[in-house]
Amino acid sequence: MTTLLDIRTLRKQFGGLTAVNEVSFTVAEGETVALLGPNGSGKTTVLNMISGALAPTSGRITLSGQSIGGLAPNRIAHKGVARTFQLVRILPSLTVAENVVAALAFRPNHLWGRAAEERAEELLAEVGLGGRGGEHANDLTYIDQKRMELARALAAEPRLLLLDEWLSGLNPTELRTGIDLITALSRRGMTVLLVEHIMEAVRALCSRAVVMNVGTKIADGPTADVLADPAVISAYLGEGHA
Repeated sequence: MTTLLDIRTLRKQFGGLTAVNEVSFTVAEGETVALLGPNGSGKTTVLNMISGALAPTSGRITLSGQSIGGLAPNRIAHKGVARTFQLVRILPSLTVAENVVAALAFRPNHLWGRAAEERAEELLAEVGLGGRGGEHANDLTYIDQKRMELARALAAEPRLLLLDEWLSGLNPTELRTGIDLITALSRRGMTVLLVEHIMEAVRALCSRAVVMNVGTKIADGPTADVLADPAVISAYLGEGHA
């Protein structure tokens, strides 16, 4: 498979704290990879560096061979990286459709007017919000706000989709719906890197997992093998469970 994302000896320091320490891994085109680890392990910091919210202290991030580490978020987005956030970020004063249209206006091949409205409705239908574009974003339930955020990310037509605990906070029925949505994206060939704590979802979605602990990569391989690794079990549950 062709490598899409290549991370080499990535490091991020905040003063005297090393949040990410010499982390390296790759993601191939069309692959869905989990980035796992206990709270505070550096996972979201890695996503923030990939998406441009943070600049690396050192190391290299390339997308299809082009260096993106340290670029502004808008420039990285234009190169084909989109993301969701741990806490859903919506434009609450706008309608559901307008939230998606806003993203369509800022992608490289931007859409305006009726074309944007039609594309927004298509994207909302894709995530299960068909016909609800006229509702106010602030009135949506939590799962539906997450659907809208996903539609907005997809509006950028990303080559790489970063999902930061997108499935957290969902009840079992909503979780199944969320897993099905991401599965459908994977079947279309989209490349996904997801941070997730729900192991049911990780097993269902990801053929491969990368695990971090205290800023360092401790495992990388097939998901089932990684989740059975004593070092991974110890990182999540403590030494007595390894």
